[in-house]
Amino acid sequence: MEQVREFEVLVFKALNQEMAIDVEYVEMVIEKVDITPVPRARKIIEGVINLRGKIVPVISLPTLLTGVEQKDYRKIIIVKVEDVEFGLMVDEVVGVLRTNEGELETNLGKMNTYGRKSKGLIKKGNRLIVYLNLEEMLKEIIGSEVA
Repeated sequence: MEQVREFEVLVFKALNQEMAIDVEYVEMVIEKVDITPVPRARKIIEGVINLRGKIVPVISLPTLLTGVEQKDYRKIIIVKVEDVEFGLMVDEVVGVLRTNEGELETNLGKMNTYGRKSKGLIKKGNRLIVYLNLEEMLKEIIGSEVA
């Protein structure tokens, strides 16, 4: 009998929908703070914050996912992926959700609007939650330009 792997995700709201990231990457969630703009920074980098003496870049999640600038947010999720720490601007944090591979739909075809930045959709009851791929998002943040 095959085991169904269970895992936990942090669910939040951005772009008027529920999204999730692996909880293992989450360092903390903080309230909205003033972000210091960085001159000549890429469009996806909203600026930097001073987090307990560390300078942390803050990424505009809507700009990264859709290319559309959206400055309205209420929380910043601080994540650490491959030793790179950064913040993601989101509307609201819903909480931690325990799910399993049986609730994850990965074959989305043309419905996958976020490309490799999404691992699929988590189907939990009537909820559909976009499951983001932070490793791929990091590649885009540190790798190539966003239009």
